[in-house]
Amino acid sequence: MADLRHNCRYQCLCLAAFLIGWFAVIIMAQEAIADSTELRVMSFNVRRARSGFDEKATENNWKDAKFPRRERAVRVVKENSPDLLGVQEARDVQIADFREALPDYAFYGVGRDDGKSAGEYSAIFYRKGRFTQKDAGSFWLSETPEKPGTSFYHAVMAPPRIASWMRLSDKESGREFIFLNMHWDNASESAREKSAALVRERLAKLAADVPAIVTGDLNSHEDSRAAVELIGQNDAAARKLADSFREVHPKRSPNEASFDDWKGTRKGSRIDFILHTSEFTAVAADIVRTSYEGHWPSDHYPVTATLRLESKR
Repeated sequence: MADLRHNCRYQCLCLAAFLIGWFAVIIMAQEAIADSTELRVMSFNVRRARSGFDEKATENNWKDAKFPRRERAVRVVKENSPDLLGVQEARDVQIADFREALPDYAFYGVGRDDGKSAGEYSAIFYRKGRFTQKDAGSFWLSETPEKPGTSFYHAVMAPPRIASWMRLSDKESGREFIFLNMHWDNASESAREKSAALVRERLAKLAADVPAIVTGDLNSHEDSRAAVELIGQNDAAARKLADSFREVHPKRSPNEASFDDWKGTRKGSRIDFILHTSEFTAVAADIVRTSYEGHWPSDHYPVTATLRLESKR
């Protein structure tokens, strides 16, 4: 009988220890969740508004079609509800439309032709109820980064290329980070490689003490020399950028096109990216292939990612 009582007492103690340990694991997990926050990010080449030959067909006009593309572009943004949005190719009229349609977002950006409002923007929208702007700026992807209207590609009629960035404070995590958005040259691999090196150089200064998110239409596939340079794969000692889509979808698919040319194309590789430093962890990522009544918001699909950031302790 004494042995039986001893065994029962021992089993009860073991069960109690197990339950205490299990509860501790649950509490620690809950604390870990509470100590992190998530940011939903979208990168979207919105295709420039019509200007002479800019649009291929009336149905894709920004304002003048029966179902204006402006409505489709705004709708896809609202449906995906990003906390941070980087747009490429947007003209001033499109920026004005987005600002009117997205009153919960604040904005930063400049036109690439003159550093004011002329030409396309690589603009940033952010939820003004969540983030506070600490700093912002733009630079040109050229040998003269502070000179508006310049590019690494010097062919006749070559358009300038621009990157815009912001330093934001996140009220949910208590942390600051850099958000940089850009659009690379579509004609010159050399220009793209030089752009990658320049952006890495700028990030090393802008984000020396904080995490960073980088979005953009790179006009390059993930295994191109320019993209490899941008993520820091060539330098073992460098701070790396992770590709959020590949982080969530490690197995490459033949159907990852992000440029669809108004055709709903799936076959191909991404040229639109959301990258991040190691302080973030990608927990979701997608290529948004939404159309409305058979019409597309742009000739690019928006890409999205949900990034988890540890809160400031």
